[in-house]
Amino acid sequence: MATSYSFTLMCTARMRPRWPRSMRRPGEGEMRFVICMIMICCCTQARAEVPVVQMRGLAVDFSPAVLVASPGERVHLGMESGLELSMAGAPAGVREAGGWLLQVPAEPGLYPLRVSGGAGEMHINLLVTVPATAVVDGRLNGYRMGPAPPGNPRLPQFYSPPAGFIEVTEDMLDLQLTPHFQLRQFLCKQRSGYPKYLALRESLLVLLEGLLGAVRERGYAVETFGVISAYRTPWYNRKIGNVANSRHVYGDAMDLFVDADGDGRMDDLNRDGRRDKADVELLAGIAEAYMAGSGEQRLHGGVGRYRKNARHGGFVHVDTRGFSARWGASQ
Repeated sequence: MATSYSFTLMCTARMRPRWPRSMRRPGEGEMRFVICMIMICCCTQARAEVPVVQMRGLAVDFSPAVLVASPGERVHLGMESGLELSMAGAPAGVREAGGWLLQVPAEPGLYPLRVSGGAGEMHINLLVTVPATAVVDGRLNGYRMGPAPPGNPRLPQFYSPPAGFIEVTEDMLDLQLTPHFQLRQFLCKQRSGYPKYLALRESLLVLLEGLLGAVRERGYAVETFGVISAYRTPWYNRKIGNVANSRHVYGDAMDLFVDADGDGRMDDLNRDGRRDKADVELLAGIAEAYMAGSGEQRLHGGVGRYRKNARHGGFVHVDTRGFSARWGASQ
């Protein structure tokens, strides 16, 4: 068991939990009651025990959590016997050896799941994607995406293009994906209206929660990371002059920094009175140590060091490409 942190499930008139077609859709009064009950349960869950759930080969021990899936996909969620998987109060799949088999709904959108039983529970935001095949002439519902990433024929298993994209409306920006990260932190920074779309891999979220915990254990009181960049559409990635196979276009990378004082720049982590490459090196070292000690191959990836310039302070790139890569060593 692990420990949960309190969170709020944001549900507005436009962003509501979806219901399987086979279930009767609640009326407006019932919907308000369900949403209120979800929010009460979530807000009173602080410090509750959370069961460990295996998602796509990763051990997830925090709540809320995220599962990104394609329409109609079947996903095995590993968990202890005695735990229940539900959606809108009804079973969300069928039991099988070692857990549950989730039948993902056919319609893209947000579907709140609940794992419960025993001493605690976990809330999972199931995000069903719009298939990548819906991108036409480099656009998805008017949003500029660009061409698919080129991949790497020598390492195809590490460079598979996103199978789909999460549709994001403006009222979803504050959706809590994990205890310390919101949906808005992962959006591409290109200018556009809504809806926007992004690719996101669960491995990145698990890495970020673990890395933030490692940073906090070192004595830095920070609730989340400052973000330079997370997902980038291939179109935007090319516009800013980055390499076509940047991990940002695959949805498993973030350029981040520690910003406890909220000024938008890397903090003076080594407390020498300066904010410089030494602080970048310190954070990169924590990231490398966390990856090496995680025991999860899927959390191994890139760590890049970037010094401050006229546009931004220093930052560290992390990704979960599946093999080690290092660049930008301090000079």
